[in-house]
Amino acid sequence: MHNEKSDCPCPRGCTRHGDCTACERRHAHSVYPVYCRRKDARAQKRCVVVAGGPLSLCDQVRVSGDFVIACDAGYTACAQLGLRPDLVVGDFDSYGGPVDPSLPVSRMPAEKDDTDTLAGLKLGLARGYRDFVMVAAFGGRLDHTIANLQALVFLCENGARGTILSNDNQAWAVRNGSIEIERMDGWHLSVFAADGPCEGVTLEHVAYPLRDAVLTPSFPIGVSNEFCGEAARISVKRGTLLIVASKERLQNPAG
Repeated sequence: MHNEKSDCPCPRGCTRHGDCTACERRHAHSVYPVYCRRKDARAQKRCVVVAGGPLSLCDQVRVSGDFVIACDAGYTACAQLGLRPDLVVGDFDSYGGPVDPSLPVSRMPAEKDDTDTLAGLKLGLARGYRDFVMVAAFGGRLDHTIANLQALVFLCENGARGTILSNDNQAWAVRNGSIEIERMDGWHLSVFAADGPCEGVTLEHVAYPLRDAVLTPSFPIGVSNEFCGEAARISVKRGTLLIVASKERLQNPAG
């Protein structure tokens, strides 16, 4: 369905690949980074932040030249995913085992304002990364799941973009701008006001479109939309939207 690079939404055999200018236009508002077959024209690498959530909810992640940060128990998740982290960060309250002595470690105090995952994101920002992928960030403790969703808003406020990946749910955020989510068959698409009110919200290429609407945190009008066309386009003139795609599950398979 996708091109040679699994994170790229262009169709397989897309003629735009190899033409960097056209490819950049295609990806200008997409959640996916630009890839090009020309090795000397690749986009900036991503920063993959591995949290400590249940790995059963995210059993695979593709990493190709990305900078990997393991956050506390995320060090165990990296080992299970076959990833070698470039940096390990945390207060190590959820992982007490050994860490490869050849790896750089940023130790955090147990009493701190940031979660280990947010600390990892800040370290990635400090290294110049502006495209983040978070894995093992859903499930487990609800408070940490909410904190990770809020971390997407934090990235927006700091000029970066982030994606949370799992097998059944994915999430993004957009602030004072627009984003495209490639069609995901069998998934629902929901849009929430992360801060509010969010003004000038427009949803295009979805079953239930909106035009220049106002979304507030107290009225979840954007739940359970459906994809139409190649990609859903979501824009907001003022405010930050949280976008969640969830895999559809049959409530009564026998019915």
